[in-house]
Amino acid sequence: MSRATVRRNVHFLDGENNEVLGFWQNGSVVWDQVTGWMHITITLPSMQYVVFRCLESGQDPATNHGPSTNLLDNNDIVNLGYYVVLSANGEPLDIAVTKERAIPRSVSYNLSNPDPRDNYKVICFVPDPFGFDGNYMFQSNYPQHYQPLRSLLKYHFRMAVLCNMKATGPEYDWDENIPPGMDPVVEVSNSEKGKLRFEPIMAERLNSLVE
Repeated sequence: MSRATVRRNVHFLDGENNEVLGFWQNGSVVWDQVTGWMHITITLPSMQYVVFRCLESGQDPATNHGPSTNLLDNNDIVNLGYYVVLSANGEPLDIAVTKERAIPRSVSYNLSNPDPRDNYKVICFVPDPFGFDGNYMFQSNYPQHYQPLRSLLKYHFRMAVLCNMKATGPEYDWDENIPPGMDPVVEVSNSEKGKLRFEPIMAERLNSLVE
């Protein structure tokens, strides 16, 4: 049995009781949206797996579960708790999670992410005390030239799903062992993944000025 260390209140387990996917539900996410997120994160064809509600917080999920949940075109709100992903006949299934990783960024993958599949409804993958979650990004009276590119938003949301849905959470495997007294920017510039690391470091510096 394994569980993700990131903070979540919706958990998806495999038949061996390992957490393979999950997210934080602020109250606006419906099952039809989760269908799209699973299409991004699970490499198996959607007809090969079915989601069942666990009866007891993920205890023996392969046998101790309720009826299957219809995902496609289901606009019911996803209830908090544990779910198990099994084959169509209820047997344990090897859930192949994509190896694609989100490009490292600062906190923007966690906060306001407009879902292009749902008319750009804002999804917050962390607790949302500000009430952003569930609002819609675009209003009909906004001039087109003031709106961000749809393709950019679609790409950003895909990165947000990869960053937050996969069981391990954000996957950054770079070396953080920067010697004392060395400038992080200089060290990063000379590293193998310097370009990917540069933006988070600059964001940290700018955020400290804002705070």
